[in-house]
Amino acid sequence: MKTKNRRVFLKVAAVGFISFFAFIWNKLTLQHIATSGAEEVSVPLNMNKEVQFFDKYIIVNSNHQTKVFSSHCSHLGCKIDKMESGKLVCPCHGSEYDLQGQVIKGPAYKNLTTLDSSVSDDGKSITIKA
Repeated sequence: MKTKNRRVFLKVAAVGFISFFAFIWNKLTLQHIATSGAEEVSVPLNMNKEVQFFDKYIIVNSNHQTKVFSSHCSHLGCKIDKMESGKLVCPCHGSEYDLQGQVIKGPAYKNLTTLDSSVSDDGKSITIKA
């Protein structure tokens, strides 16, 4: 009888520890992403491409409008670096976003962070305020 209680205790303790670790990891990762901003970056812009991926940014050109999103998935902060079937796809857990940065499929439940930006007069570069 004692071994059964000990096994139950160890299982509950393990689940609790893993949950606590995942919670802390999520908070630290998302906090790092939120505090890593406060900079202005200029990157080249190709108006002929619908989607461009940069290290920290995703630039989407659609309907004669340019939008910039953070490339970090709102679930656990993985870097989104691919597009499949017209959707931005997170390589870690499969979250999908449309080209407006809105969640289509979870586990993410928050939309991508939209960043302020301005296109240069000649249309060859974009300044991102991160």
